[in-house]
Amino acid sequence: MDGGSQPVNGSLRRRLSLWIAGVTIASGLAAGFCSYLMAFREAQELQDDQLRQMALLLGRHAQTSDAWMSPMGSIDHNDPDARIVVSPLGNVPRPPKLPPLPTTLPEGFQTLDNHGTAWRLFVFTLPSGMRLATGQMTAVRNEIARDSALFTLIPILLLVPTLSFLAAWVIRHTLMPVTHLSHQLDRRDDTNLAAVSVVGVPSEIRPFVIAINGLMQRLATAIEQQRRFIADAAHELRSPLTALTVQAENLEHGISSPEGKLRVMQLKAGLERAGKLLEQLLSLARHQSCAAPPVEVLFSHLVRQVIEDYMPFAAGKRIDFGCERFEEVTLIAPSEDLLVLARNAVDNALRYTPPGGTVDVSLYRDKEDVVFQVDDTGPGIPEGEEERMFEPFYRVTGNNETGSGLGLAIIRSIADRLGGTVTLCNREGGTGARFRYRQPLPASNR
Repeated sequence: MDGGSQPVNGSLRRRLSLWIAGVTIASGLAAGFCSYLMAFREAQELQDDQLRQMALLLGRHAQTSDAWMSPMGSIDHNDPDARIVVSPLGNVPRPPKLPPLPTTLPEGFQTLDNHGTAWRLFVFTLPSGMRLATGQMTAVRNEIARDSALFTLIPILLLVPTLSFLAAWVIRHTLMPVTHLSHQLDRRDDTNLAAVSVVGVPSEIRPFVIAINGLMQRLATAIEQQRRFIADAAHELRSPLTALTVQAENLEHGISSPEGKLRVMQLKAGLERAGKLLEQLLSLARHQSCAAPPVEVLFSHLVRQVIEDYMPFAAGKRIDFGCERFEEVTLIAPSEDLLVLARNAVDNALRYTPPGGTVDVSLYRDKEDVVFQVDDTGPGIPEGEEERMFEPFYRVTGNNETGSGLGLAIIRSIADRLGGTVTLCNREGGTGARFRYRQPLPASNR
């Protein structure tokens, strides 16, 4: 499966996060702009109310108006620029910075420019008939209004990243079932075509999961039919081949000429190769279609048995065949699978090693794994064809050794089902190939 290399958060999750984050930021900016304008206007109106309230106080206490009409008429003695001043209209003493105020100014609020400095004024008339104006510099008023408006932006500026983070968290949490499904399918091998559970799957995704289950069911049926056909065909061909082998042996006894005997020997060799191919096909179909229950197996005993069985074959080819490193190890697996795996690996190494070569078998623990390794001094693996060697019926061109091309395919099928890994590569610093099978040790033996 390739699901692990392209997770959900690389497509749908990322797009949803970006869209929601973009909408949140745009909405936050629009809301912040509107909030700023409204707060700025409210601050301006509040300061106008202060000027109006000052005028009302002066109207109620007209006898103290002389005290207010002075440079010290301010509500903030620490900041002279922010003072609210009171000035009469006409050519009379007035606070500094204020120009002479003409008596024709209308009642109410207005803005007056004084040599580049703008003032906000509220003109009113006392009960005595005197006309006064309360005022404040517009620049000071704007600064106060801006500071007040900026404070209203702080919650929005904090809310935008918070909402973006929460939206990303909600999306990730909502799409978690999809991620679990992706990981669940990614951990499967090509022999596990069981239906995917729909428990906890959102209703929007459930039809897609059901469709996948239907596809996997149809695929499993097609693969099972193919395996059954191979097994049936190999089984049906076994009897005719056996009969032909018997007839060839009978024919050999009835021929006296050397040329005839040579042809009969070639016929018997061909029948033997065909019989071995059928056995390999039956073995491949059997190991791919069903698996025996796992049991505790002394793997070292099985490897020792395989070595003893192939000793005569190795001696016939004058191959130095033995163990380089051997430890007693136990695995939880079907014993028949481990025996076929070890037998095919050793047979493959001995068959492709030339006379006078060396084949070394190793079995040892490597941390929490068991390693079964076979080194030979054969022709090695062509560069770039290491993985193709595990394909059914694939054989290296230019090699005179006979074989079915199914041994390594059977090994790969067994390794995938047992949760192990198998590799085939050239030896470092020497000629030949190295076969290595690695499987985790049982928890009780670690």
